[in-house]
Amino acid sequence: MQAFDLKAVDYVLKPVRGERLAEAVRRVAELVGDRAAAVQEPDQIPVELGGVTRFLPIDDIVYAEAQGDYARLHTARGSHLVRIPLSTLEDRWRSRGFVRIHRSHLVALDRIDELRLDAGSMSVRVGDAELPVSRRHARTVRDRLLRRTSR
Repeated sequence: MQAFDLKAVDYVLKPVRGERLAEAVRRVAELVGDRAAAVQEPDQIPVELGGVTRFLPIDDIVYAEAQGDYARLHTARGSHLVRIPLSTLEDRWRSRGFVRIHRSHLVALDRIDELRLDAGSMSVRVGDAELPVSRRHARTVRDRLLRRTSR
């Protein structure tokens, strides 16, 4: 009874039989699959400006910049401030090809035009902006860019 209070999906009694364990695993996988489909990130993000909410396509975002508890989303046509921490956007958009390059910047990998190395520091150019790459993120950025070009 306690298992149901904990919202258990299934339970297995000893001695464990292979087919019973397989059934329990199937039920968990089915539940996780349903939840993953329900939590799928939308293709747009709502942004407010002067009392009007617009829906900005995520594919239009070139990079995001941390500004306290907010993030400034930069597109080719301008920027928009949203009240979402950069770490949340990083988690949501990782599968969309966004990569953290600095504690203050999250960049769409396919929008990076150049990777620059100068006197031990690294930066990337996205459109007209040149953004620093922290030493902490340098290897990941370089590896992801090289993987992208080798496809």
